[in-house]
Amino acid sequence: MKNSGIQLIAEFYGCSPNILDNEQALKEILVGGIQKANFHHTFVGSQKFEPIGVTVISIINESHIAIHTYPEAHHASIDIYHCSKDPEPLYVLLDYLKEALKPKSYKFMEINRGEKLELSEKNAVTSHARYGFEVRYFYDQKLVDHKSKYQKIVVIDNITFGRMLFLDGILQIAEKDAHLYHRTLVAPLSKKSQLEHVLILGGGDGGALNEVLKLNPQKVTLVEIDEEVIAISKKYLRSVCGKAFEDPRVEVVIDDANHYLKDHEGFDAIIYDLTPDIELLSHKDKRQFLQEIYPKIRHALKEEGIASLQCCSEWDKHTYETVRELLSCYFKNVTFKPVYIPSFCEPWVFATVIRQAAPV
Repeated sequence: MKNSGIQLIAEFYGCSPNILDNEQALKEILVGGIQKANFHHTFVGSQKFEPIGVTVISIINESHIAIHTYPEAHHASIDIYHCSKDPEPLYVLLDYLKEALKPKSYKFMEINRGEKLELSEKNAVTSHARYGFEVRYFYDQKLVDHKSKYQKIVVIDNITFGRMLFLDGILQIAEKDAHLYHRTLVAPLSKKSQLEHVLILGGGDGGALNEVLKLNPQKVTLVEIDEEVIAISKKYLRSVCGKAFEDPRVEVVIDDANHYLKDHEGFDAIIYDLTPDIELLSHKDKRQFLQEIYPKIRHALKEEGIASLQCCSEWDKHTYETVRELLSCYFKNVTFKPVYIPSFCEPWVFATVIRQAAPV
């Protein structure tokens, strides 16, 4: 047998989470696509994962086809491999899967197999967006490449933006313009004449904490689920966090933000600085997660307390509209401010909300 073939790999974004978590429906879709492409399957198997997600795989006479789903992220990964030089049937199958799973966006790559294969550049990190583009960051040195209990943590040194922190491939912050992000996030708190107790949700890089301490609060509590993000930031991102974690006014709690908010309240201000793709960490649909945490933030604030939140890219229209809708359900004074962050290569939206006192 000649060692040649064609492989299509594709990523589908914005699919319905219901179908992505339906094992039987996915098997039927895969079989339908195989028949449409005139392939011949000898085996179709599947595995339902807990709490969520499905893998479906088929062995065909010509090779194999697989679908793996991430319903909480509305994402499916597709792998089609065919021992042939004719790509047409692979694209027939890919089109069938697109029609069945209805992604809002997708990307794919065709790979010729059997020859020398090099897919990844050794000195670049790619940060993906789900709304039409991705950004590649080259580095002189990769300082950290570590898998924690919760996520993959990477720190690189880039010639333009300095040290950059990535969580699960998503850029979190860069030395060069961290001040733009964190000052925008923290600035609304300066409206408060007195800050007794400030809560920061996320923010394990310490940048928001460093800015909040400049406002002279009596106490700041930072809740971060992944203590390794804090440890790595203290070691490699001192220009971002400074000595904030050593300040005696600071309490660091290693906990899930939703869990912590169940039993804590009375804050003058709350900073929401959780990772943008929170669905990947929480294993919940983003809308579901926000529906859970926004009312808890409101409850945790004192009357007339203020919350400042990082929201999303201004170009991520779906998330932007979801945030607008949900914040307006729980707060009356909601304002948004887009700020262009050069290292993100896009404008980022920040929101400010106030918990109004109950009418007398």
